Amino acid sequence: MDRIALPLAWVGAVLLAAAAPAPAPALDTPNERVTLSNLTGVHVVVDGVGPDAERGGITQAGLQTEVEGRLRRAGLRVLTAAEAMASVGRPTLTLRVSVVRPTDAPQVTVYSVDLALRQQIRLARDRAIESFAVTWSDTREVGAVPAARPAAVRDAVRAKVEQFVQAWQTVNQER
Repeated sequence: MDRIALPLAWVGAVLLAAAAPAPAPALDTPNERVTLSNLTGVHVVVDGVGPDAERGGITQAGLQTEVEGRLRRAGLRVLTAAEAMASVGRPTLTLRVSVVRPTDAPQVTVYSVDLALRQQIRLARDRAIESFAVTWSDTREVGAVPAARPAAVRDAVRAKVEQFVQAWQTVNQER
């Protein structure tokens, strides 16, 4: 991936984006991968794609189609929102993509990509208490690339989705 040198002010912006609250720290360990066992489908939500991304050709609809297509090719069913609400665990895979093209540095695209699976859980101490929690995620990726290279953002999304697919396949091939 092409990287570019950023003015000092943009280094601070990238660091600030990296420090912003993430959905969860990375949870792609054997202990968390077990939560993917017997998972047959997920609802996909793409969030946070703004006008700077759209101007670069990265659309919410395009990302939704790409993520869902990869999951289907892997053998994971893509659920509608209604199907997810009716399914055990209500699994939802959320992709958050933030893209900023600074007005004073239009040659730069700063991006952030998060991917997390949320599922319904029950507390061990009181099985009557249910909530939703991130049961799998990967570390947020934050980067800066030339504005003329929007494919770098899509590459980061593909890498996150591939990490999820590999984690899911690993757990479900062991059964």
